[in-house]
Amino acid sequence: MRSLINTSAIAALVLSLAAGGALAAETHELNSNSPGPENGDYYQGIFGNDYVAPPAPDARPMTSAVVVEQPRLATILHELRAANHRMDAERSSGKLSTVAFDRLRREEGNIRADATRVAAMHNGRIPGASYAQLQRDVRRLDWNIARSA
Repeated sequence: MRSLINTSAIAALVLSLAAGGALAAETHELNSNSPGPENGDYYQGIFGNDYVAPPAPDARPMTSAVVVEQPRLATILHELRAANHRMDAERSSGKLSTVAFDRLRREEGNIRADATRVAAMHNGRIPGASYAQLQRDVRRLDWNIARSA
């Protein structure tokens, strides 16, 4: 009898601590944006300037026309994604066989690997000659997709 009472008391204590911890964690997450000690910083609010709003960021002047060139690597990767979608569409419509689809997928992966390797060697940039060669490879991939379909 005594063991049952002790076990019940310990179980009730453990359950109440767990429930209290879960409730405290839930309210902490809900109010994490509010300033003051309720968001975890004990010393916040002690000093006079703690509740001052942060300064607004400096406004950037508007320009009439900004020409932003897309990096060469991003252009190549975008063209490869388009070719990849085209391969998937041709495969799902039944125009590409499994062997041709796998061959084209490997070719696309090789071009992607070459582009990222060249960009890594040149600090994220692709030189003009390498870019022209990658463009030819992508065009050949597009032609192979059309020919295989």
